[in-house]
Amino acid sequence: MLQARATGAFRGTQTTGINPAGTIAGEYLDASNVNHGFVRAADGAITTIDAPGAGTGSGQGTIPENINAPGAITGQYLDASGVNHGFLRAPDGTITTFDVPGAGTGSGQGTIPICNNPFDAITGYSIDASNVRHGFLRTP
Repeated sequence: MLQARATGAFRGTQTTGINPAGTIAGEYLDASNVNHGFVRAADGAITTIDAPGAGTGSGQGTIPENINAPGAITGQYLDASGVNHGFLRAPDGTITTFDVPGAGTGSGQGTIPICNNPFDAITGYSIDASNVRHGFLRTP
C-alpha cells in the first residue's frame, strides 16, 4: 500500500497515474501550499519533481498529470506569475519544458498537458490571452 504522504508533504498527497511497472506519479502540497510532483518507484523509493521555472509561492509549483508505460511523466507547472507551462520528465529524470504556440502569458493562462502515450505524444489544452481554451497534440 502506498503511504499517502510523500517526503515533505504536510497538506496532502494525490496520485495521478500508475504504469504497468508499478511506478506512480503524483503531487503533494507542502506547508506553504506549494505544489511538488513526485514519482514513486515500484520498490517504494520516492523522488520529488520540481520543473525548472516552477514558482515557489502559494498555489504555484509542479503538477504531474500522467505517467506512461515507459515511465515518462507529463504535467504542468505554474511559474511565479501564475502562468501554466508544460513539462515532460523522461524516465532518467531529464525534464523538458514547453509552451504551446499562442498560449497566453497571463495568470491562469498557458499550457496544460493532460496525457502522454508510450511514444511521448502529449495531449492537453492551452488557454490564450482571451481566456479561450484550445486543444493540442504535441508530438516528439
